[in-house]
Amino acid sequence: MTRRLLVIAPGRQAGGANLLLSRTALRLARRHGFRLSLVDFEDGATRGAWQAEGIAFEFSRYDVGVDIDIGGADTVLVSLLGAKLFPVRLKGDLRAKLLAWCTAPQDPFKFLPPAYFFNGCHWSTKRNVARWLFAAHRKRIGRFLAEGARRGGVIFMDSHCHEVNESLFGPGIPPAIVPICTGLPEHAARSAAPGSGKAYWVGRITDFKTEAFVAMTEAILRAGGPIKEVVVIGDGDGLASAQARLAGLPVRWLGYVTPAALDAELREHADLVFGHATALLEAAKLGIPSLLVDGTYERLAPQDLKAEWLHRCPPGYVVKIAAANELFGRPVGDCLAELRTDAAAIAAADHQRWAQQHHPDVVADRLAEVILRGDYTCADFLASGAAQPGFVGAFLDWAKRSVFRRRY
Repeated sequence: MTRRLLVIAPGRQAGGANLLLSRTALRLARRHGFRLSLVDFEDGATRGAWQAEGIAFEFSRYDVGVDIDIGGADTVLVSLLGAKLFPVRLKGDLRAKLLAWCTAPQDPFKFLPPAYFFNGCHWSTKRNVARWLFAAHRKRIGRFLAEGARRGGVIFMDSHCHEVNESLFGPGIPPAIVPICTGLPEHAARSAAPGSGKAYWVGRITDFKTEAFVAMTEAILRAGGPIKEVVVIGDGDGLASAQARLAGLPVRWLGYVTPAALDAELREHADLVFGHATALLEAAKLGIPSLLVDGTYERLAPQDLKAEWLHRCPPGYVVKIAAANELFGRPVGDCLAELRTDAAAIAAADHQRWAQQHHPDVVADRLAEVILRGDYTCADFLASGAAQPGFVGAFLDWAKRSVFRRRY
């Protein structure tokens, strides 16, 4: 029987969770025979990518503030944060299975209306906010995560995402983990480094990424190291601040680069890529040494800065949001010394980690297994009340829409 998979991924720029959903859905179609439907902007990145692939799919246009009709889909695939829109927007046959992918540890916390104001706080502060200011809503979110993970409706990208949400919303959430992936590389893994002396940052410069980016750039460019220039691919609201703080250093700013052009740029010129999450996996799939640094909201002193090669990270691990003294890894100088000694061995090991855990076929197979065994529905999610904020939260949401004119 052909299964109809609806992907809800509105976004005009190819990146983050939308790109992840786009790629995995394509592999589910080609590898497991799913028939695809999509909700996206008319000029959305996922729609454009699927059209370029020449794959057949049904399309529904996403408009801000307008209902989302799931039609007769058998399964709805969405980022967990995207499901926040469902209580007031979702229409159609709500008996469809739901698969919500938690691709950032703070996504369930953002179901709480004032979450934005606590973005930069430590996890313990977020836990206290949820526990003492929004106790009833916290319980609803916790029940949703526990039941959803048990019944195939919620998955976490790694153990850090799972552990954070048990800390925030209570124990008993099953560790339903499916790692994130890249797309398929168009070429085999690189056989040798170009010897360019260039390190690349790939990813937006915003939120918890900014401080890690600035500190790593300064550390990588320190005198005597193998890296002589940092090339930045990405934009974001922290860009201007980062440019000012790194003025005078050999940093080149390329801005947003399309996925196809990104592969070509990294393959030809990068001796090293540093960053985290999907952006770092893009380097590993090409056989480029991939140095992971955690995200943080704190300014990083040189003695606090740590990083690690992807292949030496725990299984599925791609980033956490940490306090300055809790970053994963070793001093950056130790990693760069290894790069100088044997870059080829590091590149091969990072590529192997990608192939074993983050290859799109590996991830698609795990997603298909979750979908086939799962029985958690869109109706179950709406009944859980996880995205229904209560009186205070409803008032705050009303203020966002009516006073601040924020619409989604």
